[in-house]
Amino acid sequence: MDGALLDREAEVDRLRAGAATAGTQGTVVVLLGRAGTGKTRLLREAASLGSAESMRILTARASELEREYALGVARQLFEPLLFSASPQEKDRWTAGAARTAASVLSHQPAGGAQPGEFAAFHSLFWLVSNICQDTPLAMVIDDLQWADEPSLRFLNFLLPRLADLRLLITAGLRPDEPGSASHLIDLLLADPEVHTVPLGPLSAAATDELLKGWFESPPDPDFSRACHTATGGNPLLLTELGRTMTGNSVAPTALAVPQVELLGSRVLARRVGVELGRLPAESIRLAEAIAVLGHTAGLSQAANLADVRVADAPWSVAALQAAHVLRTPEPGSSPLFEDLDFEHPLIRSTLYQSIPPDRRSSMHARAARLLRSAGARGEQVAAHLLYVLPAGDPAVVAVLRGAAAQASAEGASEAAFRYLRRAVEEPPAESDRLGVLMEAGTAAFLVDLPAATHYLDAADELMDDVVARARLAGIRQLAHLMVLKDPERAVRGLTGAIDALPAGEDDLRRALEATLLAAPLLQPGWHSVLDRLAGLRALAPAGTVEGSMLDSMIANCDAFAGRSDSLERARRVVADPAARQAAAGAAVLVMNACFPLLAADPDEGITASDALIGDARETGSLVTLCALYGYRGWGWLLRGDLADADSDLREAVRLASTAKVMMTHDYLLAWLAEALVEHGRTDEAMAVLGQAGNTDGRAGPRYFTLYALALVLQAQGHHERALETALAAGSRFADHGGVNPAFIPWRSLAAECLRALGRHQEAADRAEEEVALARGWGGSRCVGRALRVLGSATSGPAAVTALEEAVALLSASSARLEHAKARVALGARLAGLDAARARGELNAGLELAFACGSGPLVEKARTELRATGARPRRTHPTGPQALTPSERRVAALAAEGLSNRQIAQELFVTAKTVEVHLSACYKKLGIARRSELHVSAL
Repeated sequence: MDGALLDREAEVDRLRAGAATAGTQGTVVVLLGRAGTGKTRLLREAASLGSAESMRILTARASELEREYALGVARQLFEPLLFSASPQEKDRWTAGAARTAASVLSHQPAGGAQPGEFAAFHSLFWLVSNICQDTPLAMVIDDLQWADEPSLRFLNFLLPRLADLRLLITAGLRPDEPGSASHLIDLLLADPEVHTVPLGPLSAAATDELLKGWFESPPDPDFSRACHTATGGNPLLLTELGRTMTGNSVAPTALAVPQVELLGSRVLARRVGVELGRLPAESIRLAEAIAVLGHTAGLSQAANLADVRVADAPWSVAALQAAHVLRTPEPGSSPLFEDLDFEHPLIRSTLYQSIPPDRRSSMHARAARLLRSAGARGEQVAAHLLYVLPAGDPAVVAVLRGAAAQASAEGASEAAFRYLRRAVEEPPAESDRLGVLMEAGTAAFLVDLPAATHYLDAADELMDDVVARARLAGIRQLAHLMVLKDPERAVRGLTGAIDALPAGEDDLRRALEATLLAAPLLQPGWHSVLDRLAGLRALAPAGTVEGSMLDSMIANCDAFAGRSDSLERARRVVADPAARQAAAGAAVLVMNACFPLLAADPDEGITASDALIGDARETGSLVTLCALYGYRGWGWLLRGDLADADSDLREAVRLASTAKVMMTHDYLLAWLAEALVEHGRTDEAMAVLGQAGNTDGRAGPRYFTLYALALVLQAQGHHERALETALAAGSRFADHGGVNPAFIPWRSLAAECLRALGRHQEAADRAEEEVALARGWGGSRCVGRALRVLGSATSGPAAVTALEEAVALLSASSARLEHAKARVALGARLAGLDAARARGELNAGLELAFACGSGPLVEKARTELRATGARPRRTHPTGPQALTPSERRVAALAAEGLSNRQIAQELFVTAKTVEVHLSACYKKLGIARRSELHVSAL
């Protein structure tokens, strides 16, 4: 009579294919369907198929009550396995980078130091990888829509690493469920590695087949049709309808059609009500207690909450199972659920909603007290308090604040915010109100900026102390700036706080001035703030983190304006260990010091970013790593290492989406689009830019997005539109105090568009303007690019001179792609003057372009070579100079004797990535095996 697999042959085939594929490569299958469409039954089938493929089966089920538990789903998956493992297995599985996995899951950090979220996910990934070395692994997760955010982020963390894992992830999901972490679920479903399997209603034929199992005689066609219409073909509702009809001895004839229509989709609620009405009061109370506590409740906990003797509770459980309210475990079935679980989540929901709200609130309050007295974790107690009606209870506020602090330490920012939001609603005592508001605002800063401004503004109104208000003003007004709605208020608030500070608060003053300098970088039109720079530059170095914050922001503003003396400040910041530690811990204003260094010298900026990434991988958040991967990706782009740029920027975009870092998101997409244009993938670049925010609005920095869009349009041959967009990028950049072409070389891009449109004098004027600005800033890449465009935009001996200077400057720089472009441009200019020299420059440019991975430039060089009468040689650069930075790092570690898995753990990549890089190294170095690698030759 179980109709869950009727009409599901294609879905079962998909699961079977996934189980077979997982033996060699990770795969993810998500079953999408409304409640009652058979997801749970199919998940059980997935577990059976995995077992048939000799896979190790791990199971978990998310629930509404437990969505606040940090890594709750991950703990359900791995804790039972680690608990039952032999000492040898546990040692093997938690070796290497997985050594902290057990402490991450148990929330008991080794040595007292809580690892950052990235480090936690990295450790769990290697736990999965180590387990998969023994045998393929199946992770079966039901009700994914209720999963906690850290577990969802971990699943998203796994997706780009699936190639390294013999893993099948199968999950059941109700789409569009209220209260779910929809952005993380959407991110997961959008991944190309995830196979979604929608579950529709049963067909009329399947409905007839299911009903035959319930009745002794075949159902009348009218009866079957009415059942299908009344339930929408939902397998659960059809099963409940059959159970109700047979229980009431109703024959499946046309005469019963009115009864079918009367019950309809309400059959489940009606059946639950009838069944419970037949049971003793103790059984009803126990069922309600289980509905309140959730499916992980123990029998003694449920009995205590229901005021049922523990000794009598098994009889009530048996009665509820006989009434098909609680599930009866199948002999030998996969342990997908606890024993105290409802036959279906809809039954739990139906029963839970039938409890009057005031009594439901009282039961949650009592459940919280019982759990607290039993020594449960703060999050388990707080999860119930979220459902308790506010009553001004100080004890409730204390528990919620404690749970929020714990959640924040574990990277569960969303849960921390929800606990504190509920604490504000309680409300707290007047003596605690300010502290709770500040904690709520600080937690909201990471997940909900408008809410952060609301709570922090309310906290400000309660403050009288000038210094305390000034401390609050830093985060409060930065939130207002980032909301992008009321920058004037934020600037006014910060300047007011600075002016009101008493003497002696030098560090706080520096921190506030640093925050104020974010205004012109985040919002257009705030040049007045930049007038403060002269006085700020005159301040002596402070040697504090706040001083580093200010140095970093001064360096950024000065670099935008083209002041070359900004670099010494930036270097001072990245050389300070305390500043680096603060940057790794999400002090974004400090880590911005990488930005001017990258613009001046990509190699120096990449080295600084690398150091910060190394620190942040251990202690930093996803927000921190998102920014740092983005900076390093931009550095690779400026160097011309397009493969590494693509890799870092895609990782940064994924982290930005996972952590909801939407301000940085548009920068990252713009840089990724630039890399794709250089690769020659213009359609993909345009699609990437389509994910960015509105480029026409005035709020927020949009210059990188506009510049990237202009590059795409130019590559597509839309020179007029590209010119308009390049000029718009320049105008937007100027609105933010930007002049320096090292960040946005819009003038040279406009010059290239003007030249293509035949407007040669205008092109030369724009190029000369950029050359002058670039020389004022310095930096071989910036000056060389401007000279290259000037030489291409003009003619005669002056053009050749400009191009020769560009080549000379760039040949000594790290900007390989700009060097290649200058070589090709010089070769093209020399073609009619000195064919032999032209061929030499073009061949050199061709080799460089190929090494960078720039398809369009390779083709241009080949075209120019053919025009000189030469036959372009085949391009396959060899030798150490042909290695990308990532390939060189992998080769060096392999030469030191590290295994692929050890290299992967060292570099925070997958073993499959190491394998790919080594294969490329062997080919480029002309060797056949690992033993031929030598560090000295790299």
